Amino acid sequence: MNTKASLEKEKSIREKEHEKIAYDAALEGIVLLKNEGILPVAPGKVALFGAGAKRTVKGGSGSGEVNERHSISIMEGLINKGFEVMTMDWIEDYEKDYEEARTRHQNRLKEHFKRRNLQQMMDQPFRYPYGRRIQKRDIDNKDTDLCIYVISRQSGEGSDRWLRANDFHLSEMERENLSMCARFYQKILVVLNMGGSFDVRFAEEIPEIKGLVFFAQQGCQGGNAFGELITGAKNFSGKLTDTWYRSYEQVPFYDDFSYMRGNPMNAFYEEGIYVGYRYCDAYKIAPQYPFGYGMSYTSFQWDLLEAKLDKTKVLLRCRVKNRGNEYSGKEIIQFYISCPQLHIKKEFQKLVAFYKTTELAPGEEEVFEIEICIKSFASYHEKDASFLLDEGDYILRIGNSSRNTQPCLLLNLDSQAFTSIHENVCKTRSEVREIAPADIEYFDDLNLLPRIQLYREEIDIETFDYDKQKVPAGEMVTKLMEDLSDYDLVQLVVGSGMKKALMNQNYFNVPGAAGSTTSKLAYKGVSNAVFADGPAGLRLAQRSTLQPRGKIKMVDAPMDFFQYLPKFVKKRIFGDPKKHPVVYQFATAFPIATSLAQSWNIKLVEKVGEALGREMQEFGVDFWLGPGMNIHRNPLGGR
Repeated sequence: MNTKASLEKEKSIREKEHEKIAYDAALEGIVLLKNEGILPVAPGKVALFGAGAKRTVKGGSGSGEVNERHSISIMEGLINKGFEVMTMDWIEDYEKDYEEARTRHQNRLKEHFKRRNLQQMMDQPFRYPYGRRIQKRDIDNKDTDLCIYVISRQSGEGSDRWLRANDFHLSEMERENLSMCARFYQKILVVLNMGGSFDVRFAEEIPEIKGLVFFAQQGCQGGNAFGELITGAKNFSGKLTDTWYRSYEQVPFYDDFSYMRGNPMNAFYEEGIYVGYRYCDAYKIAPQYPFGYGMSYTSFQWDLLEAKLDKTKVLLRCRVKNRGNEYSGKEIIQFYISCPQLHIKKEFQKLVAFYKTTELAPGEEEVFEIEICIKSFASYHEKDASFLLDEGDYILRIGNSSRNTQPCLLLNLDSQAFTSIHENVCKTRSEVREIAPADIEYFDDLNLLPRIQLYREEIDIETFDYDKQKVPAGEMVTKLMEDLSDYDLVQLVVGSGMKKALMNQNYFNVPGAAGSTTSKLAYKGVSNAVFADGPAGLRLAQRSTLQPRGKIKMVDAPMDFFQYLPKFVKKRIFGDPKKHPVVYQFATAFPIATSLAQSWNIKLVEKVGEALGREMQEFGVDFWLGPGMNIHRNPLGGR
């Protein structure tokens, strides 16, 4: 345990600084999907319903959990901004339902423990009740025409979503509640508090629903950011990094996901590259909300001023103007490339670059420069284990979503060119089948576009020799490795897991960390390294006690299921804050990776990364098990 961890009960300077970063990230990661004159709205009386009103889901379960000091709910954010919530009776009744559901969950976990079903304990996070039926008495005499309804869903490690009501779809109770609200409120704003897309057809079926916000899961400052955005004090600038289909059945191979196929141990990615907007474009499917989409209180215009070639880089100079006359805002300019359809089947277009403007006042414009590497246009040719560029015309498109682009530049390559040559090191064990659309045609008028000629000889070919890619170790590391036996090396790779950390058997210990490497080699000069979850911040125990012999014991459970262990187990693992000094580890809950990506703000996300690095240093964490990047082929994937 790093003794530099905060020993103070009051918020540290670091906590306050990092909360500000989390707030900035939440501001730019919330997406406005629909606005029919309902937003912005001045603070005043508001009816607030939904499971996520007070119990706003801040992040994922399991490894996605963060044990922060406190997270601002949507209800708190509204109150902080000056709103008067007129439905507190309903919210408090829901709190009772929540506590009852938590007690039932606790009893289930205790039963699993009695039967030694420990894995089932870990794989069953507590799920919120999806709501409480709204009665007429909950609405009567509520002097407001504005209703905000927060729909929440949970998912995470070991907890995928389900194609059923109460998860990907509205529950029957939620539908009835929204219909009830529509009878009494002229303006309904629905807030989607979940990690991924949702079936939102209900927003078209109920005309009183004038607004739709994808809040996602915004960490510890999401509620405050929400209050700022809906009042117009700040403007929405987030855009989707996923395609939202009109119905689940539009998803390619929708019935082949996980449990649906009866064999979740094997998955066949037959859609190949045709995922998300690539699939919709190629197969002419109109999504509900396209990749890169997000609304604002203002509008922008953009155009390409100049384009030139510097070896393998296309240098662009562009202009963006805020066309509105009332609200400032930021715009995200997206660049897509349409490639020749010759030797390899390709998508209609693919994102190759983007730029987020600074905040532009009404009438203000910004000129920016961006460079795009021609090699990013290449496609992988599996047979030759190479990335290559087909000869022909490449159409560069500019826009602010995948469904709102127009050609701005034509690049012509004189002949086929390889950009890099690799080696197929993993042979397939079974035949790989992938779909391929009919021929993709481009009907753009290209005659008036500026043109740039590309030549194959100008493109360098990078060859990868995998035997030479190994990074040589330093002299000290080499000497150390030579002193380790084969058994030692096995110990080093296997690690120690969470159990030894719980029992204080590691040389270095950070309470609540996910695991560490072995401590058995400390006498040889190899101390253990500490690993901490999760993708939205460090998952650590909030409080620990310093034992008389220097050992550290947790006071607060880092994961939900620890709370339900028998007393004799908890006594061995947990410390007593009344008997021994307390050490505090208040990590920051940042927005989840989906939300960070929706900011399209690289510098802002780098600030989040730097903040996490500072917390790792403070608490003594060596490795952060942070966000992974994957192809989001199915919206039901919980992680």
